[in-house]
Amino acid sequence: MKSILIFGRIPPPVGGVTKSIENMIEALKIKNIKYDLFSVQIFKSINRYDIAHIHYIKRWKILIAILLGKAFAKKNILTYHGSDFYPDKKILDKLLFNLLDGIIVLNKQVETSCNKLSKNKVKLFTSLFHEGMVKSTTKVHYFEKKEDKKYFLLYAYDKVFFEHKEVYGCSFILALLDKLPDNYVLVFVDPNKGYATDIDDVAERLIYLDRTIDFIEVLSNVDAYIRPTNFDGNSVAILEAQSINIPVLASDIVDRGRGVATYKTNNVKDFIEKLILLVDNQLEFDKQSLTQIDEFEEFCDELLEKS
Repeated sequence: MKSILIFGRIPPPVGGVTKSIENMIEALKIKNIKYDLFSVQIFKSINRYDIAHIHYIKRWKILIAILLGKAFAKKNILTYHGSDFYPDKKILDKLLFNLLDGIIVLNKQVETSCNKLSKNKVKLFTSLFHEGMVKSTTKVHYFEKKEDKKYFLLYAYDKVFFEHKEVYGCSFILALLDKLPDNYVLVFVDPNKGYATDIDDVAERLIYLDRTIDFIEVLSNVDAYIRPTNFDGNSVAILEAQSINIPVLASDIVDRGRGVATYKTNNVKDFIEKLILLVDNQLEFDKQSLTQIDEFEEFCDELLEKS
């Protein structure tokens, strides 16, 4: 039986990476694959693992995890959850890439960059595994729907900036609300209250949820999910929306995969036009297939077979 040492966290806090790891663990349970989350207790253990699976984004954390992985496991795999890993252009990324035995990427841009160095240790997967999807069991209703309204959902873990750009693109959405049809209502989930002081002028156009929620439950009560990000990997939230047939509109900042409607990043006119078409069921959408846990296991087997 294979064993996996996971470098990363499960919720809380709730975020794309922690949800992805939680989903993976559920899938591993179904396959009866042994796993442990890395902790200081590992240093007291005599266990040696087949795979060290790293879920960090910060380069120094990845490097430390690789070194620890070499001590505690036979092979090192990184799942990179962002969109800025370019080993064909960045020296540090190239160093990390060469130290890894395998890398799982979540969008085609990163895959293309990695493939320029080696195709043999690169796999393009979704950030969620099919077997790890768990349906909502909550009975909480977060808002009362009205028949004459159209609801679209925006989620931001916090107000975060990268390279002087707002990661989640929420300010872009808040600034255009008064340009939407009067019956359109934004459901804005902001669990860390990062935008609490930004919504006063548009409060009547949105439902503001400033706490941790059951995301699937909220998703199931809206007409569309939007992802106006300026940076992205392969969004867990998009896959969750598709899993319950909620249409998705996202910025075209990265490849979004099959079934996601896109608009020109930060283009107000294009966003509004696409959102109205999507909500009114005039844009076709489909859900992309989630990676099977068997595919992950096969990738691990391929790496373990190499000397």
